[in-house]
Amino acid sequence: MRRFLLADRLFHHNQHDFSTELSQLMVRPSNLSSSILLSNGTIVISFPFGKMVEYEGHTFFVNLRPPPPPHSFEKFDFKLPPPPQEMRHFRSVVLEDIQPHSLMIFWIILIAVDSLILLFFGYLLRKLLPLQRLKNAIVAFKEGDTHLDIPISGQDEISQITHEFNLTLEKISAMREARSLFLRNILHELKTPIMKGSLITDCLPHSSDQDRLKQIFERMNYLLGEFAKMEQFSSGEWKLNLQKYRFVDLIDHACDVLLCDKESICIEGEDSQLIVKVDFELFTIVLKNLLDNAMKYSVEKPILSITTNDITICSIGEPLPVEKQTFSKPFNRAYENSSAGLGLGLYITDSIIKKHGFRLLYRYKEGYNCFGIILS
Repeated sequence: MRRFLLADRLFHHNQHDFSTELSQLMVRPSNLSSSILLSNGTIVISFPFGKMVEYEGHTFFVNLRPPPPPHSFEKFDFKLPPPPQEMRHFRSVVLEDIQPHSLMIFWIILIAVDSLILLFFGYLLRKLLPLQRLKNAIVAFKEGDTHLDIPISGQDEISQITHEFNLTLEKISAMREARSLFLRNILHELKTPIMKGSLITDCLPHSSDQDRLKQIFERMNYLLGEFAKMEQFSSGEWKLNLQKYRFVDLIDHACDVLLCDKESICIEGEDSQLIVKVDFELFTIVLKNLLDNAMKYSVEKPILSITTNDITICSIGEPLPVEKQTFSKPFNRAYENSSAGLGLGLYITDSIIKKHGFRLLYRYKEGYNCFGIILS
């Protein structure tokens, strides 16, 4: 439109040869009449002083006479000034655009913009790749893998976080290895006198005392193995071996570990033929801990109730302190020096039950402490 307007001004000046200026503007006069263009062409844009028209694949400009003034001034006593020279001698001009139209520039711009977007996207990916590696490392750490070393490149905030995360993993790994070494040494040192005591007991004459000593040393040896399993379980190295077992078999094994017979427990629903899918050794530890607490702090036989949806162990006694009802905490400073225990057994029990996908609930009802294992 600007080129057309400049060319139109050239026609209203007194210059006679302006072909050079028109060629520079990429415009030339057309022999087509304005009436044909306005009636048969497609008007692209309209202005009071002209119209731009598309006709047979070409672009034309048709200038129009300027509109009259919008108001009448007849009632005033003065006369309007004469119109400009170019308005008094108006002539219709049809101009044709001869500038070659090509989509090359459009495609160049489009490719350039797309290239910039791709470069920016690649830059973002490069910046976010360390964050993705850090996220994968955190997931692996959650699964128990502490021997990680995430590569670091750059000095930005993500690199600094990754560096601190690597240092944290090194410290945690060192602490776990120290704890594992400490426990292995303790278990080794305790196992030696137990084995010696068991051998000496075998050399004694057969008697009820010898049988009792054998049971004691066997229980101590079992407890050492149990401690080793608990260390593996708490560190996340223990993998559940889930199989289907009769619940009465689990009770029998728990009684063997406790060195007691089933007559010391009042069992309700033993004939229910309950089948549970559990890790035999770990779930036996659960039953052993709950039955041991029930018999230790009760003046009467504990009651073991078996149903298809839950297993409940109840015993008469004082209600459990509120601090100990939070099974997710193994210790509590409010009673850690108490002779009533540290709550470690309930913490281990609750952790094993959650590992199986079950729930441990506690309630105190009519003088009974009741611990329920919800199976569904």
